Amino acid sequence: MINISLAKEIRCLYQPKRADFIKWVKASLTKSYNQVNLGITIVTEERSQKLNKEYRGKNYPTNVISLEYASTRSEFNFLYGELILCDEVILQEAVKSGKNVREHYAQMVVHGVLHLQGMDHQNDLDAVEMEQSEIIILKQLGFSSPY
Repeated sequence: MINISLAKEIRCLYQPKRADFIKWVKASLTKSYNQVNLGITIVTEERSQKLNKEYRGKNYPTNVISLEYASTRSEFNFLYGELILCDEVILQEAVKSGKNVREHYAQMVVHGVLHLQGMDHQNDLDAVEMEQSEIIILKQLGFSSPY
């Protein structure tokens, strides 16, 4: 069972629809879980900076913050977590890199869901593995490589 809630602190017409988020999350699951329960929230730069400082100790806004409840994944094969997406940062990054905003949102969701499943990019080997996973998933979704 997959349950995804979507909340928007900031709403813009270019933002993906709920169905897009569901499709991207499903495509990002690297294995079958007994249950998937994710909250996705689109926030402002101010809120992103506050949450990034609180949860990661970094005092700046960021594109995506993944908050995982790891014990439920390891003990019960449940994927529970939160994705916090900063609309302004995602928009700025898309414009700067010449990407479509929807495509960049998709990448951030894929990236965040991979984090929720335990992937990381703390060292070069892990970073390459995570990037390759993102490229494969995004290609399956009809998007080009973000790298």
